[in-house]
Amino acid sequence: MHLDLKKNVGNADRLIRTIAGIVLLTLVDTKLMTGWWAKAAVGFSLFLFIEAFLAY
Repeated sequence: MHLDLKKNVGNADRLIRTIAGIVLLTLVDTKLMTGWWAKAAVGFSLFLFIEAFLAY
């Protein structure tokens, strides 16, 4: 089985993912989000940044 991953992300989607990642990291940095929610937010924001950077 071969997966053919094609780029299907436009510039607007990349910008939205980047802004969402920045917002999540800001919530964690300002201590509005704490505990395991903060750890999940950091992980998810890193995932958003990687997707935005690679455009996948």
